[in-house]
Amino acid sequence: MKDSKKFLRTFFIYLISIILAFIVISIVTILFGYNVLGVLRTLLTTSFKSWFGFQETIKKTIPLIFTTYAFTIPFMIKFFNIGAFGQMLFGGTVTSIIGLTLSNQLGINLPSFIMIPLLIISGILSGGLFALIAGYLTAKFDINPIISTIMLNFVAMQFLNFIATNPLYRDPYEGHPISLPLPKSGTLGFFYGIPYSIFFAIFVIIFVYFLITKTRLGYEIKAIGYNLDAAQTYGINFHKTILITFFISGALAGLGGTLEIINIHKKLIEGFAQTSGAQYGIFGILTSLIVSGNPIGVPIASFLMSVLLVGADALQRTMQIPVEMVFVAQALIVLFIVVFREAFERRKKIK
Repeated sequence: MKDSKKFLRTFFIYLISIILAFIVISIVTILFGYNVLGVLRTLLTTSFKSWFGFQETIKKTIPLIFTTYAFTIPFMIKFFNIGAFGQMLFGGTVTSIIGLTLSNQLGINLPSFIMIPLLIISGILSGGLFALIAGYLTAKFDINPIISTIMLNFVAMQFLNFIATNPLYRDPYEGHPISLPLPKSGTLGFFYGIPYSIFFAIFVIIFVYFLITKTRLGYEIKAIGYNLDAAQTYGINFHKTILITFFISGALAGLGGTLEIINIHKKLIEGFAQTSGAQYGIFGILTSLIVSGNPIGVPIASFLMSVLLVGADALQRTMQIPVEMVFVAQALIVLFIVVFREAFERRKKIK
């Protein structure tokens, strides 16, 4: 009975928040002289009107799942990892360095069953270690991870630019910072237009669910999130948990970056961790806030956010409506959800 009430309350909060956000967007659309029904139809149905639209939605959903988890896991212990974007860039860049160095610099042509796992492991470890810098600064010196992860994003961006324009790796025929293509043995393919990286995303969903609900570490993460003092009283090592959560979140973001490189772009490109003109890291934060940092809701919310992103791209192509309007809608949804959730919680406490 208690669970059903909670479910209905949550469903009502989401429903009213989405409706209000779309009402605001509809009013703005009318003020700018666009056809409201056409805008809403394009926004909500482009992903399902053709197989191509669905493919594009899945392509956006996969990296979004990784960056959302990268924010969600530290968020469960009340820390903000703003650096999923940088960790994604760093993982993808290190992967490219290893792949291009082996094939182009050293002339070592490894078979796919060795090269692909090697690149994936390098992306996971590099992303995890890169995030561990922020985790260590927080655990050792109590430095706010918001500051350190934002600064590390800049480091990762410059590192990518340095590698993509380095004479050892850059493509001499490209003006934009783009590297030479990775060897074919280090790239993944598609089935019916769906990238193979979807299997890694499914595995990560299962992994995170198992981690949070079935392991001691998951219990410790949830205990710290509920009450830090009580968790420490019962012997949970707070600093160790910070380091582990940041490493896992960075590893997931690094894996997401690696998969974008070896499956989608097949080379290192400046901006590979962006979609519709914005960072996957930012969308990951928005998506995580929508589900209140609940890891089980991440895949669903990531897919729905991707539906809006694909619809936004279609609006720009067909009706010349800037994608920023959809970003406003996404931000409003998050804002309304947070406000209504807080209002319900306060009302519950008063009762």
